[in-house]
Amino acid sequence: MASRPPLRTTSASSSTLSTDSPTSAPPGGVPQSITALLNNPLPSASSSSYYWLTWPPPTPLPDAPPPPPPHPCDVSRADFAPYLAAVADPFGRFADIRLHASAEELAESQDGAAAGPAASGLAACLREVPALFFKEDFALEDGATFKAACPLGDAALQERLGQHLDVVEAHLVREIARRSESFYEAQGRLRGLDGEIVAAVGRIRELREVVRVLTGDLVGAARQVQELNATRGNLVALQQKLTVILYVSQALAALKLLVAAADCAGALDVIDDLQNLLDTDELTGLYCFRNIRDQLGTSLDSVNSILSAEFVRAAVPDGKAVDALIQANVKRKASVPLNGTEHEVNIDEEESFILRDRLLPLIICLLRTDKLPAVLRIYRDTLITVMKASIKATVAELLPILVARTIDSDSVTGDRAADSDGVMFSPFITISFPCYFFH
Repeated sequence: MASRPPLRTTSASSSTLSTDSPTSAPPGGVPQSITALLNNPLPSASSSSYYWLTWPPPTPLPDAPPPPPPHPCDVSRADFAPYLAAVADPFGRFADIRLHASAEELAESQDGAAAGPAASGLAACLREVPALFFKEDFALEDGATFKAACPLGDAALQERLGQHLDVVEAHLVREIARRSESFYEAQGRLRGLDGEIVAAVGRIRELREVVRVLTGDLVGAARQVQELNATRGNLVALQQKLTVILYVSQALAALKLLVAAADCAGALDVIDDLQNLLDTDELTGLYCFRNIRDQLGTSLDSVNSILSAEFVRAAVPDGKAVDALIQANVKRKASVPLNGTEHEVNIDEEESFILRDRLLPLIICLLRTDKLPAVLRIYRDTLITVMKASIKATVAELLPILVARTIDSDSVTGDRAADSDGVMFSPFITISFPCYFFH
């Protein structure tokens, strides 16, 4: 290790820092305090201050009489042991760097001294090369250039070129031999690496087989149970879908038969069930039932048409039957002596019950489809038309009878005849309205 730099001391009489750090000296002139103002090799040293140690700079002391000088103390190297221990490693690195820099400078100076003869030897070699080879347009494949550079008649030149070729060949062989060692060494290492790779692949294959066997022994049964459970869930879902498909197919077939048989109540039940299925997600994704809403709408329209026709046919009687009933009642009333009393018409209760039994299911079905108001309007218009036709036919048939009866009855006064005419038409009104107007 390089020698340590000498410690620098300052006395109280010659130090310029006496104002900041006063010192005192004994009568013999030996300083009492030694300030180590050195080039601090520590990284934390500050180049702008003398106080590079860890303690802060001292504060100036107040003006006071100096204390009595103490007895001189002995200073030894052991007193600086903490400082030397702190700066030993950084100073060692500093000395190594300086030594390395000195060695580099010495090597550069030696290279510069040897470069002179080498440069002169290179210049001599270049002077021996003909100037033809240094031309910018030098091309040996050119015939004239080749003849000028390599004259065939100069045997000495051929001999010298042959010697140069031998030298080049010797250098090439030497370089090839030098590089072939590393090449063959690398080739051998590559072969060894190939063998290690093959062995590693074999081990990996064995480990995979072991892992496969362990997987089959440890988790194979559990995995099989999980797969079977998933398969069972899929089959259950498939069975439910197939059940829904079968139910919808049978319902559509039954709906067609019910509509054809005019069973409106059953057809409405089937339509409601299918509509509930459509409102849920059970038919979602089934391509075969993509047009089922249109089919249900068509079937519902057919059911409404059947209900409307049945209701009108059941509620509105036949025109011929109405005419016959009116004529029979009128003739029966005409044959009875007129005594000024009104006769009530007794309606058959059995026919009323039959009519009610026929109309009640139709009305319920119409209420389910919200078509009852529209059907009642149709019924009203149809009934008005039938009643008008019946009134016209009855008046046309009974008018000759009434005229003949008026001529034959001489004893009846004009007022009585007028009353008689009123009695003749009153049964018609009494019979028609209670029976055929739906309340």
